[in-house]
This record gives sequence, C-alpha cells and structure tokens, in this order.
Amino acid sequence: MEENDMIQMALDAGFLHAKVMDQSDLMFDSELRRYCEANTCGNFGANYACPPDCGTPGEMEAKTRKYKKALVLQTIQQVDSVMDEAQIKEVRRAHNLISLSLTDQFRKAGIHGLPVMAGPCSLCAVCARKQEEPCHFPERVASCLSAYCIDAYRMAQECEMDYWCGEDKVAFFSIYLFDEVLD
Repeated sequence: MEENDMIQMALDAGFLHAKVMDQSDLMFDSELRRYCEANTCGNFGANYACPPDCGTPGEMEAKTRKYKKALVLQTIQQVDSVMDEAQIKEVRRAHNLISLSLTDQFRKAGIHGLPVMAGPCSLCAVCARKQEEPCHFPERVASCLSAYCIDAYRMAQECEMDYWCGEDKVAFFSIYLFDEVLD
C-alpha cells in the first residue's frame, strides 16, 4: 500500500488532516514527561500505557526509532470552551476511537506499526493495572504523545497543521509509525 493510500484511508476514517513524515523528524523532549508525572489525568501508575509502566523517555523514543515513517493524524473539533474538561475528554476519546479503528484497518492490510494516541489508553473501562492484573489487550494498548515525550507542537509545525485553534476548537493528534527497520 502506498503512503497516499494510507493518507486517503485516514481522511476517509474522519481525520481532518493526515501527513506522512520521516520518523527521524519527530522531536523528543524528556521534559514533557512532567505532564504525565503531574498526574492531572489520573493515569500515572494506574494505566499500562502510561508512565511509569510504559517505559522511560529513552525507552519510549527507542520504540519509535524502530520505524522509518510516521503518519501524523489530526482532528479539530468545535467545543464550548477549551477549559471544559468533560467535553475535551469526549472529543479526545472520539479522536482515539477513529485512531484505533484506522490502526485495525492498517493491520488487516498488513501494515504493521506502532500507534501513538492523543491521551491515555481507554480500551477498558477500568485498566487492569488498577487491579494489579495483566493487561487484557497487550497487542492493542497504545501510549500517548506525552508518554513518548514527542513534541506535538513541533510535529504540527513540521506537518503544517494547526496546533492552537482558539478558545472554541481543539486539535488532537495521533501517529501511526510504520515501515519497521529490520536489524
């Protein structure tokens, strides 16, 4: 499958923008991990896709470096206010659901890769981590941009996508890394 086909699949799935970039152009900043450590979302140490369980910043960057290409996916949604946490959570969930659906389509088409989401994994109503049980979907769990310490602002600039959209719109990003580098 060609990169343009992957972009078209993303647009057909409901993304506003989709662009392929070289994985080597992703920028990492380990200082971004502080957003996870602040635990404002409540998932630090409580979700297998989140720190500290997902790995150190260096380990997370190493996971991405196993791939050549990154398909950057963006949605922009109208909201009453970017300060409305419940509404933001709902539109982020919708973004991640289409990201997961697209990931499934790529995998069915034989394009295996690594998904990076716009927020914590929410495959389960309650993460098995909270019950100290093994992950129920280890093949589908996906960490977020912050857990990977990917600089989303710089990524958006590289892809010529809006990052800040005003007080009544919110942009979310996810990535599908593909073309695994063979050792």
